[in-house]
Amino acid sequence: MPGLLSSIQHFDLSTGIPKDVWTALYANAARANLILPHAEKVFGRQKFIPKIDATEQHWLVYSKPGTSEIQFILSCTEGPLGKYPIFIVPTVPIAVLTPNLLKNSMEALCSALLNEPGFKRERVFSVFSVEPVTKAFVLAWEKYAKIDHIKEPYYTAIFSMCTANTLIRQQRAARASEDVALEPRPAVEQDVENIAVLCYEFAATSPPFVISIEKAREEARLLIANKQVWVHEIQRRNGKPEIATIVTVTRKSEGVAAITKVYTPEKWRGKGCAERLVRHVCIELLEKYKKIVLYVGVDNSAKIVYDRVGFQDLNEGSPSERWLEIGFDQAKVELGHW
Repeated sequence: MPGLLSSIQHFDLSTGIPKDVWTALYANAARANLILPHAEKVFGRQKFIPKIDATEQHWLVYSKPGTSEIQFILSCTEGPLGKYPIFIVPTVPIAVLTPNLLKNSMEALCSALLNEPGFKRERVFSVFSVEPVTKAFVLAWEKYAKIDHIKEPYYTAIFSMCTANTLIRQQRAARASEDVALEPRPAVEQDVENIAVLCYEFAATSPPFVISIEKAREEARLLIANKQVWVHEIQRRNGKPEIATIVTVTRKSEGVAAITKVYTPEKWRGKGCAERLVRHVCIELLEKYKKIVLYVGVDNSAKIVYDRVGFQDLNEGSPSERWLEIGFDQAKVELGHW
């Protein structure tokens, strides 16, 4: 065990994150969008309302044995709505992730987690990373924590990116309709209840991470307070405007912003609302950020929408980066939320 742990460094609220780790995160800002923005909020590098006061904030760094070369960064952290999965970001090319490197690094990380004072193995309810890393972590966690994984993955996703060069600004012609599509806009406080319902419905499509309407209302308030949600309204003849689509962008860092939620209720689907709003948000974000990233399920029909906006590598056979979330036996873990 000491040989495994010698390649690991641990950081938390008391130690802070050292300069070389920040440098590695910023150098991999797109892939690190799951870890970097949250770390910036925790340490006051970016504004967030209210200040994150959860104390369970841990980062483990695996370096190539005998060197200072950082190869993996793992986060075990907690946000304003609950504990996050284990996120792992490789800082090396996927092509160099050999079976031996994966086995040694993930066993070292698992051992380090379990050796943290007060750490409970029940905390690890799922892991999300690039596919080979997730699979290697699962094998190592089962070996050391003695908790089996759930056979069906929670999430199998494609990591995709849009830039100013790939953005497709031209919107397809809308279908003939008596409905009036209003201009997309940032959400305001008066939208809380409507957005809460949509957050609740969205979570219901992502088991096991379902939430109560009260939790969805809390999420809606946070999104609006931090200017992280946009809405697209439709107005039917003689009716009031209704929110037809929401887009949230909850993870931002220098040069990179991540679209984290796109949801259109059943009654408004097929009207081009999601494409219109995603495009609007991307145009706005690309004035400040160089890259817009997102994860989309491999079987999610929304890939068509994102492709039309200019997100890359979404088609069958494209060199896309696959990400995988695998959960652990729900009878033996404490579920979080993300």
